[in-house]
Parts: sequence; structure tokens; C-alpha cells
Amino acid sequence: MNRCDQTRRRCLGVLGIAIAACILAGCRPMASAGHRAERSFSIVVLPDTQNYTDSSFGGAPKYFHDQTNWIRVNKDKLNIVMVAHVGDIVQDPESRAQWKVADRAMKTIDDEVPYILCLGNHDIADDQSAKDGARNTLLNDYFPPSRFTDNPLYTENFEADKRAHFMEPGRLDNYYLCFTGGGGKFLIIALEFKPRDKVLTWANKVATAHPHHRCIVLTHGYLDARARLNMGRYALKGNSAREIRDKFVGRNGNVFLVLCGHILGESVLTSRGPSGNKVHQILANYQNDYVGNGGRGYLRIMTFFPDEKKIDVRTYSPSLGTFLIRPKSRFSLEYE
Repeated sequence: MNRCDQTRRRCLGVLGIAIAACILAGCRPMASAGHRAERSFSIVVLPDTQNYTDSSFGGAPKYFHDQTNWIRVNKDKLNIVMVAHVGDIVQDPESRAQWKVADRAMKTIDDEVPYILCLGNHDIADDQSAKDGARNTLLNDYFPPSRFTDNPLYTENFEADKRAHFMEPGRLDNYYLCFTGGGGKFLIIALEFKPRDKVLTWANKVATAHPHHRCIVLTHGYLDARARLNMGRYALKGNSAREIRDKFVGRNGNVFLVLCGHILGESVLTSRGPSGNKVHQILANYQNDYVGNGGRGYLRIMTFFPDEKKIDVRTYSPSLGTFLIRPKSRFSLEYE
């Protein structure tokens, strides 16, 4: 676990405040004037929020609320087209009090910015006797499909048959949304923690049915802090990170991005897919003591510049008003 000394933290904080001031003053981050800025768009990634819902490791609901309120305020300035939560929404999957914290935080952007959620291991009740590794979760009590299908904001995110977006009727465990950005078509598929074979079969069908969409995979466990395909050992039935790659990610030429959390830290792994396509796999998880106070509200801003086929990735805390500027927190990627 990386720890910066106090002097280095003060230096990073000063620089982070300066950058934050630029954004909040109206500057488009990482974008020059003119056409480049006009076509840019952003995806905001919410890393594990579990410490905010149960106030562990110094976390507090305030951090979660600060994140979604910042998204609401900056949605137009940054042209935020999608918010993606990497899972571990709560700490205790059976705590309705914690799910209510998440519910209230996400309601801030319910009618403002489309978002997509995925199941983390902490969002699933520990019941290994469930048939076929089925997931027992309260997610659907607080975030039923109707919360999205009945919301006019999501009109462009659903195709004609909205029900086809959900692998299982009435459940948000595995589903996908569509969106556009910079004139391009995108698809984001959310997969449960340790997805079962039938889930990966479904995901392959979805990706194959959208050959002209660039595909983003959102799943909780996939990469570790050393950029290895590793989610740790869990008794829950389902596929490992390598199996997710071999059975799904590595089989689809339109997959270009995998977003995950789970393992503490940050990392990036870039591989080649079946068509020679470049696939960026990105971990971001700031919980516990990685940056202190349960994560300090850090989120990821991924700004796309379609004309340059470039993604600028920045890590920012609305609560602190600062950026993390270490190499794993601030970088750029090319996409095809």
C-alpha cells in the first residue's frame, strides 16, 4: 500500500488545488479551445463507495454525496455522458441503512446524468448454497430496472426493446446501456462479480449484436494493483479474471475498455484483442487507507477527444477540491 510522506502530500495538494480551480472556474480540463473541446465528452467512474455507506476507515456518506453533487453541477461543463460505478456500492449487502445511503446519493443525478451500476462482492449476500451461484442482493430493491426504463433521461440509452437490456427480467445484476459521444456509438455492459458462464454467454451476444459500437466492460473484480488479471480467491461460483478475458473480453473486437475496482490501488493493463484491437483495462479503488478516510471521495474523470482518439484520465476529489497527480492517477490513453 503506497503512502506519501507529509511533505509530498502538501505539494500534491497545492498543485491539485490549482488544477481544480481551473475546472471549477470554467476551463475544460485537458482541452484546448475550438473544435477539440467542442467534441470532447466525459465518463465519470465512481470507485468502491462501501466505506462511505458504513462510515468505516474514516469514510462518511458526505463523500458519496459530494461526488454525485459535483457530477450534477459539472455535467454540462465537462459534457458528462455517463457515470459508471465499479461495484461494492455498500459494505454490508444486507444493511438496508447502507443501501439507503447509496440510494440518496445516486438520486442526486437520477434526472441529470445517465449512470450504470455493477455488483461487487460486498453487494452480494454470502450464500454459497444458491443454485448456479445465483446472487442474493438488495440492489434491485433500491435500483430496480424501472428506475431507469421509466426515466425519460434514458431514452437514448435504451433501444426499442428496453427489456432486452437486462439479462434477467426485473433485475439489474447484468445489463447494458448505449450512449453516444463525439459522434460515435458506445455500449457499456455491466457484469456481476465473478460472472457465471451464462452471464458471459449473454454478454458475448450483446457485444456481437452491436458491431458498430465501441464496447466498455464494467465489472467489479478483474485487475490488481500490479496490473495482473486477479480478483483474489472467492468461493462464489463464477469466472475468474482470466476466464472473463478468455471467454468474453478477448473474443470481441469492439471491446476497447474494461473498468474495475475491488482490489485496493490503481493500475492499467493494455492488451490486444482478437482483431488486433487495443484493450485498456483500468483499476481504480481508493477505499480503506489507500488515500485515507475511506477513499476521500476520489473519482475518475475520463475525457475523450474523438478527433485525436485519445482519453485523458484524471483522479479528483470533490470533497477536497484536489487531484491526485501521481502517474497511475493521471495519464492518457489512445483508442481506436
